[in-house]
Amino acid sequence: MRVSYDFRESVVVVTGGGHGIGAGLCRAVAKAGGTAVSADIAPDVALNQYDAPGQIDVKMVDVGQAESLQGLLRDTLASYGQIDAFVQAAAIQPRQAIEEMSQETWHRVMNVNLNSLFYAGQILMPHMKSRQSGAIVAFTSGLAQTGWAKASGYAATKAALIALVKSMAKEGLPYGVRANVIAPGITDTDLFTGPNDDGEQEFFRVRGGGVGTVDEVVPLLLFLIADASESLTGALLSRDLIIHPPPRNVR
Repeated sequence: MRVSYDFRESVVVVTGGGHGIGAGLCRAVAKAGGTAVSADIAPDVALNQYDAPGQIDVKMVDVGQAESLQGLLRDTLASYGQIDAFVQAAAIQPRQAIEEMSQETWHRVMNVNLNSLFYAGQILMPHMKSRQSGAIVAFTSGLAQTGWAKASGYAATKAALIALVKSMAKEGLPYGVRANVIAPGITDTDLFTGPNDDGEQEFFRVRGGGVGTVDEVVPLLLFLIADASESLTGALLSRDLIIHPPPRNVR
């Protein structure tokens, strides 16, 4: 059994679209004939040349700054006339103990991981409501339930995103605008390899349930932004496993 999507004449904005799952989704949208706007603070310009029926429009954007992200969305509307879907894949995960983390770092995590969806919603919700159509997807994590040492900011934002998305779903329901959240599980991207040292990576890969790939996550995202999921909103879809690491000596 095979599933295919037709995104011709559709515009999908993906934050964090320059790498990892975000970049994989951009390629998949372009392959299905759509326009993917890849928004990233470190854009991958090679995506501009991706050979596909559709296109990838690469933009440098700091999603943690309201002016930058909202400016991108306004420019996208001016250029293409519509935004059919918005996927928030951008996130940062500094690893610091609470007493070591500066307030500046804490606020930066909040702005990139959580507030960015609020900033985007201020532009997206009125636009999508007026069109009686639209899909919003954000990423949460199993850490929203379990917490994690030295990942307090990341875990807190991922928990708050669930409530924010569910609230957006309630507001959008009468207008045909849907919002869902996905826990993609541990995936082999920079967001996994960056914060975790070699020992932690080895644990997850060998004994902690395994590490997924971008290609395993993208099909679920395509479903959530396609008409196939038009009756699904306010849902949390999880590919995550609750991982319990081996005990460590505490000194």
